Amino acid sequence: MYDLILFDLDGTLLDSDQMIIETFKELYPLYRPGYNPSVEHILSFSGPQITETLKKEFPDGDQVLLLKEFRERSTKNYVKYSKLYPGVVEMLKELNNRKIPFAVVTNKHRYATDYTYKLFNVDSLIPFTICADEVEHLKPAGDGVLQCMEHFGVKDPQKVIYVGDGQIDYLTAKNADVKFAYVDWSTRKLEGGAIIDLHIKNYQQFLEEIV
Repeated sequence: MYDLILFDLDGTLLDSDQMIIETFKELYPLYRPGYNPSVEHILSFSGPQITETLKKEFPDGDQVLLLKEFRERSTKNYVKYSKLYPGVVEMLKELNNRKIPFAVVTNKHRYATDYTYKLFNVDSLIPFTICADEVEHLKPAGDGVLQCMEHFGVKDPQKVIYVGDGQIDYLTAKNADVKFAYVDWSTRKLEGGAIIDLHIKNYQQFLEEIV
């Protein structure tokens, strides 16, 4: 059905929501005491590049120090709080077995992406990834999607589907003129008017529908 399947990472393949919550709960008392945003606000940080989020949340802080602190604390919290969504490993293995081209397009930096892959033993299962530091324009620009299409030699954008969990992913697909699949377990809802080509209830159902 599709010549290329592309996935977002956080919120789509990886459940990192609690990691994000716990990490920022550690940072706020140190660098913005007295500020206690809602959990819903913190969860909105999954998607945008972390450097932009740190600038927004700590506008008067030393951004170099803040990034260092975030990396150290999030690395520890990844181990404690993150996990792959059910069926991800089985799906990745099946896509490889069927020789269906797929890749990941994420606003995560390469160092964090590689760390995540190794932590969950999926580095050998994901053939290609475009990270934040490998594109000129981050999502929701379509750069990463277009780079993947070029890498795999796919010409027709309508034969490509991007799987994501939020508005940034939807806009990424739209800006690249590819199909969009939305994971139904997302805590980040789409804005009105979003056109979803495929709802994903679980990855077994996804595999059955893309045959």
